[in-house]
Amino acid sequence: MQSLTIRWIDALDASRAALLGAGVRSQARLIQAAGARLTTAWALDPAPRDPVRHLEVAHARARAHLADLGRHDSAREVPSVMTGELFVRLTAPTPEPLRAPEHAQRYTYTPRKSLRRVLDHCLDHLNQIDQWRAWRDEGIVPVPTDGWVPSTVTLPDDRLPLAPRDLDAWLWRIDQAARLLQQRAASLSAEELDWLPPDGGWALRRVLHHVARTERLYAAALDEALPATDAHGSYLAACERLSEALGELDRRDGDASVVFPGLYGVLRSPGEIIDDLLTMEKELLA
Repeated sequence: MQSLTIRWIDALDASRAALLGAGVRSQARLIQAAGARLTTAWALDPAPRDPVRHLEVAHARARAHLADLGRHDSAREVPSVMTGELFVRLTAPTPEPLRAPEHAQRYTYTPRKSLRRVLDHCLDHLNQIDQWRAWRDEGIVPVPTDGWVPSTVTLPDDRLPLAPRDLDAWLWRIDQAARLLQQRAASLSAEELDWLPPDGGWALRRVLHHVARTERLYAAALDEALPATDAHGSYLAACERLSEALGELDRRDGDASVVFPGLYGVLRSPGEIIDDLLTMEKELLA
């Protein structure tokens, strides 16, 4: 692993130098590249191979951030590393080049919005398990649920003050939803976990790894926020966090109990994850 890590560091350093050289002309490139670097760092965080165990570990980790949300300004929207352009790049069946428009479609979070997204996302995919089972066993095509509000939208309630009792109530609801999702997921057979819907949708194994990974995006959006006013500083901070993630890889070299899911549940090797990042940064420079 060490020789590979050195090779990756050399390639990443060269790509960073190229982007910083072009960044004087395009701060938009650095906004997208910062998101790409940080989501790559998250993907390199070893996760349990068992998706149910991954849900448990991820929720315990995210809950520490959720319980701390009361210390943040309830009315201030903090920009996320995720952008609409990066979302399209990471989720398209055939990857489209990562774009850097002058005005990126930024995700933002407040304390209440982070809580809302964690809860709604968990409930959405809890419902998906039931629908996928009926689809597989009885041929009942799912009816999309459309009650939740995505991260691109901030509701008036998202800016309301978050009193300690409010936070306690949110945490109770989130804990119950997370427990139900873990229990429902634990009841799935290997065949159910890996069943591919006829429309080309995701298998439930991928869905569960996605829920586990994404809880960090929502819950830690304020605690792990990059510098918001300086695209150059944000990119350098993301580069540093990626370096830290690479430094942890040696400890898990050859550990068959872990996998490396991306934010949207795709399992890849560390090398594939780094190669995709380098491709994205080349796309931003094109």
